[in-house]
Amino acid sequence: MDVPESQVPYIIRSLTQSTREDQRRVLEKYFLPNAYFIHPFCRVPSFGDKKIPFTNQSVNSLWFVFFIYQWYRILSPKIELDINSVAFDKKQNLLYVTLHQTFTLWIVPFSLWQANVKLVTVLNLEHLPVGPDGKPVLDAAPSATDANSDLYPKRYFIKGQEDNYQVEDFLKFIAPWGASMLWTIWQLFATLVCVVGVTLLRVPLAWFRENVLGLDSRAIKTKQ
Repeated sequence: MDVPESQVPYIIRSLTQSTREDQRRVLEKYFLPNAYFIHPFCRVPSFGDKKIPFTNQSVNSLWFVFFIYQWYRILSPKIELDINSVAFDKKQNLLYVTLHQTFTLWIVPFSLWQANVKLVTVLNLEHLPVGPDGKPVLDAAPSATDANSDLYPKRYFIKGQEDNYQVEDFLKFIAPWGASMLWTIWQLFATLVCVVGVTLLRVPLAWFRENVLGLDSRAIKTKQ
């Protein structure tokens, strides 16, 4: 990527709404071969080419990422997606994407198994020189890379993806008929516990910490 903020919407839509061939092409073009993937329901650690025993085939972490996206499309051939915001932390090479998606499990009739969720995707980028074939130069020595910085232009490649969901959102994938509402009720109850705990226990706990345990309680005492 030359301009990650502008190009990432195309990448996301190609992976979630396009064909198998488009998915493979986008992964090979914009992701590193050892890219990692983190999601509440699956994880792919970063690793390079590994030969499968007793075969001539090699696999890497990106190979597994491709199958995750394929399974995603098989389960929900029709994905509705809205990208709300994109922010690039150039210092840390982190690209943040906030989006809403509607995941519909096709085998359940009348769209009864449908998850309308919000998530924040964090893409870990790496700025690498690009060879004549358009692929990143991964095995160049630092001195050689520096010496040929003008010869090989640099682009951003995705070396890792992490999808972050609130609990009530990822519960919609596994139990779309009320589990997220139960979690919301639990959150409201936890808030009430905070209010009751501070109202009833702040003073006796401060006294106990100071007089019995000999600990500093200024953080929970009334400001003097």
